[in-house]
Amino acid sequence: MQFFTGKVYFELRPVSDKHPKEQQFIVYGNASAETVWSRYLSAENGDIAGSPKYLFYTTDYPKQSALLQDKFQVRKAGGGVVFKGEELLVMKRNGVYDIPKGHLDEGETIEECAVREVEEETGVKAEIEILLHQTFHTYVYKKKHVLKHTYWYKMKSIDEEQKLIPQTEEGIETLEWVKINEVKNKVWKNTYKSIKEVFELCGV
Repeated sequence: MQFFTGKVYFELRPVSDKHPKEQQFIVYGNASAETVWSRYLSAENGDIAGSPKYLFYTTDYPKQSALLQDKFQVRKAGGGVVFKGEELLVMKRNGVYDIPKGHLDEGETIEECAVREVEEETGVKAEIEILLHQTFHTYVYKKKHVLKHTYWYKMKSIDEEQKLIPQTEEGIETLEWVKINEVKNKVWKNTYKSIKEVFELCGV
């Protein structure tokens, strides 16, 4: 389980699953959900400076992961990287490059959510090819700690002539099709780490 709080990164792993880049982290052995939660609250309170990365190993990953998630109000969301031939869809939301996504509505599957959000935010009708990745990040809303769990899909446009229509009420300013080999040059300096990870899984 991995998530961000601001610029602070947290990762909980089974003790049997050693991280290949462990030396880049502040490491806690034999950690519990309470250990992670304590560090998380310190980050939320502004008591942790810079952009450290914390790695917590646990001997009972299923239990501790579930206990940690229980401390949050979990909100699920779906989104997707949409391809049209050798191009993919890129948006700028509130001044930062992003990928279409949104919260799960009652009664729909996460796949239906992802397809719906793509069309609502961009005007593009698309279909899912594969699940690429799942990400977590946290925020505080109405004094509640929220863990946003996002499912990212690789999709393809099903109508070559669709007009791009940015959903401006969601802060979306621009939409454009960008050649795959040009995405890094265009968006890398002005996007989120989690978005880079999703793009990279698409071969960017």
